[in-house]
Amino acid sequence: MYYIVDLQRDQSKLSRYISNTLLEKIQNTLENKKKTLVYINRRWEYNLLCCLDCGHLYKCKNCDITMSVHKNPEKLVCHMCWYTKDLDLRCEKCSWSNLQKVWVGTEQVEKLLKSHFKEAKIFRLDTDSIKTKVQKESVLQNILESDIIIGTKMITTGFDFADIALIAVILLEQEIGIPKYNIEEISYNNIKQLIGRWWRQWEDKEVVIQTFISSNDTIKSISEYNYKDFVTKTLEERKLFSYPPYKDFAVLESYDKNEAKSLEFCKILKNKLDYANEDKKIEITLGQKWFKKAWNYHHKIILKWENLRGFLEVIRYEVIKNPKLSLTFE
Repeated sequence: MYYIVDLQRDQSKLSRYISNTLLEKIQNTLENKKKTLVYINRRWEYNLLCCLDCGHLYKCKNCDITMSVHKNPEKLVCHMCWYTKDLDLRCEKCSWSNLQKVWVGTEQVEKLLKSHFKEAKIFRLDTDSIKTKVQKESVLQNILESDIIIGTKMITTGFDFADIALIAVILLEQEIGIPKYNIEEISYNNIKQLIGRWWRQWEDKEVVIQTFISSNDTIKSISEYNYKDFVTKTLEERKLFSYPPYKDFAVLESYDKNEAKSLEFCKILKNKLDYANEDKKIEITLGQKWFKKAWNYHHKIILKWENLRGFLEVIRYEVIKNPKLSLTFE
């Protein structure tokens, strides 16, 4: 049995991210001595901006990738090309002003459910909870003893949980909001795998999918398993923005503890690529801004064309010799 819950209309006093429907289903599952599996794609760090009226998610005009809300100053940022945009007061698609920032993580959901179901044994399964070897060895025992299991992508593969009667997807838009050009396809497969994996084990299983934007086309396709419309829409977008299977897509990423060195290296590399790209057939974009990770400043060059592997031979030596330069093909 499927339940698509619109969080605009069904929010509990516990949290706007937890519906009354889900709390009731979990309570019933506990009373029947069965387990609940609560799925959140990942911990995630940034708010999404979505329109609650038309289901629109803000995407980068260059990359067709969902943008994230950053603070200080508060702006929308694309994590692929680092294009930035001021937050709108009205939706760019339908012109209504019902815009909302949404985000929730596994730890937050764990605390909320523990505060509500005080007698239940709740276990959170994500990379933070199993960092050490001892923690990894105790995971299976914790799962066996738990009434409610909260997890990220890792719970969809490699585990066989007995007595799962309820599957809950906390915030489906957060699943499709990760900044990757193919995230909608990944999300479709993740949800299908999640539900299909546990559906086989018990006939009376229930699935609760929560979202603020049930009118969003992608969310409709995922929640309804409408693969035909999903593929049609996805291919149209891929063709429009020159992504696979229509064009090769590659990212060169340089990093250094010194911001200026990282940027300068990327500029030199882009100049070399531009020189080799005499006929200007290849789309070559230098990311507008750096991002910082593990004390290093990262800069990106994004390339799109029909045959990038042959073209990138012009910088093969730089890629091989420089440990601070990575090349990723999609």
